[in-house]
Amino acid sequence: MRPLVARFGMLALMAAVACQAAQAPGPSRSPAPTPTQSYPSREGTCAMRVSASLTLANDLTCAGDGMVVIADNVTVDLGGHTLTGPGMGPQTWPLPQLDSVGVRAGGHTGVTVRNGKTTAFSTGIYFIDMVSSSIESVTTLRNRFGFYIHASHKITVKDSDVEFNIYGLHLQNSDDCVLVNNVLARQTYNSPGGYGLYLYASSRNRVTDNTIDSNINWGIWFSDAKENVIFHNNVVGNNPPVSDNTEGSNVWYDKQTKEGNWWADYKGKDADNDSIGDTPYPILGPGGMVDPYPFVAKDGWKTKRRATIDDYEPAAARPPRGVTIVALVGGAVRSMRPGDTRSREFLAADSKNVRQIALGTDERTVYSYVDRAVVAQDVVTGEARTKQEVTVDGVVAANRDGHSVMVVGSSGAEQIDLTTGQAEYFDYHGGAESLAPSYKHNHVFVATTRGIDLLYLNLGGRTPYTIPLDGEPTAMVMAGSGTRIYAAIAAQHVIDVVDTEQYAVVDRIKTDVLPTSLAISPREDILYIGSASGAEAVTIRDRSVVSSAAFLGSVVDLAVSPNGDQLYVALAGLSHAIAVLDAPRLRVAHVIELDTDPSRILVASY
Repeated sequence: MRPLVARFGMLALMAAVACQAAQAPGPSRSPAPTPTQSYPSREGTCAMRVSASLTLANDLTCAGDGMVVIADNVTVDLGGHTLTGPGMGPQTWPLPQLDSVGVRAGGHTGVTVRNGKTTAFSTGIYFIDMVSSSIESVTTLRNRFGFYIHASHKITVKDSDVEFNIYGLHLQNSDDCVLVNNVLARQTYNSPGGYGLYLYASSRNRVTDNTIDSNINWGIWFSDAKENVIFHNNVVGNNPPVSDNTEGSNVWYDKQTKEGNWWADYKGKDADNDSIGDTPYPILGPGGMVDPYPFVAKDGWKTKRRATIDDYEPAAARPPRGVTIVALVGGAVRSMRPGDTRSREFLAADSKNVRQIALGTDERTVYSYVDRAVVAQDVVTGEARTKQEVTVDGVVAANRDGHSVMVVGSSGAEQIDLTTGQAEYFDYHGGAESLAPSYKHNHVFVATTRGIDLLYLNLGGRTPYTIPLDGEPTAMVMAGSGTRIYAAIAAQHVIDVVDTEQYAVVDRIKTDVLPTSLAISPREDILYIGSASGAEAVTIRDRSVVSSAAFLGSVVDLAVSPNGDQLYVALAGLSHAIAVLDAPRLRVAHVIELDTDPSRILVASY
């Protein structure tokens, strides 16, 4: 993410950044005031440049910035006063909105902003490239960003109230910070937005004793955030509560006391009366993490009287999953096991006119698009459960809500709820090449000839932004965690790496071949690249080629076993087959012959 930070470098030289902490007007706590040193009182003016510590003597209403800190070791005591801005400004995500900032500070050490309020700014307090600085007892309301802490280290935000903003407390590329005793509540929704606490590419931060309450979207959203510790927080009324996409890195409890957080939707029991639930609380998101020691009551750590009785047992290693390969072959849907010699008919009733296939989020339901209808079929039982008519001709994909399927084409986009049969049409004409539904359920990434469109289903099908690529994408695949999209660029030896939170190309992978198809290992450490001449496995971290394989036929599609031990290669031209390779070494273990060319393969698992 450093390339994105670099884009802000000039901005950081022109303006300083400030972080705010807001005292709650009463939603959940009223901390005892901390004795603080007093500073000379000074009448403030808008956009004033602060080079020495002061106590503000008046409210400010500003058409632009409120205050700009331009020196190290400065305390801005707002003296209980309010800085009011001109409004939150237009949406600029993934960039911070800096049209107006309550307090800016950038490139400094030892700055403190305390004891006041910022409201109606683009960003309430903005810190960039800051070190050992703090926001204390600041309320920030009705800004686009409440507090935006960017490329900074050892920042403390405490005793503050962050409410009714589009984005609440935002850490971007910021490490070793302490977030303690804050109220992060009722952020409003303007997709993307509505987060109480958002950490992107930020590590070793400590999040304790906060109330994260009634945010309209995620209460806590961690994206590419690692080695953070989160405990003694009250999390209530958010929709949904939390998401963590980093497996095995963030710690959702205090390792010494074995105490976690209070989650209002926790359903477990406390049979041994130690104030800790007897079963873990699942942390949503592809990271598969848990809070193993959830409290059963709000603020339970304040009334806990006995040591935690450790009932937690980590889940046993998951046994290898069963695998069925599903292929679209000459308009027919066929299925096979990795050891089969021949494929068999899968969707017999409509076997000759299928245009598209997609896999459901349960990883065992296959959606087939045939003659303006979508058929949902269970790969294990073979039962065709649903057939739903659609009006759009295009690319099919399953939404991540688990019960909807969408078709996106040049004539529009349509989403169908397969449980109710209700369909919704969207006036979108982007010419979809492939789809990658977001984990947020409300939008889908659409690869087109001009880039990757963000198609927002909850906003009537609006496309507010197109992620520019280095050329026309020939293949697109989303990582299992949902945080990265890999796009192969036509006629170029390059794969663009797109961050799905920042909506930008953040990296590029150079290749020796012209990529035509892509797949990612379940651990997201290996990228498999198909080309006209074969396939190769490349490590995502250091871009080294692990292995390669050559074939007589051209590679038209790739898929990886959920167990990570096999790569499946669809071959057309001189060969009509599915090659089964050991992964990641790419030794051909088996070949399943087909009657004609395949065009698409999926891997169902159970």
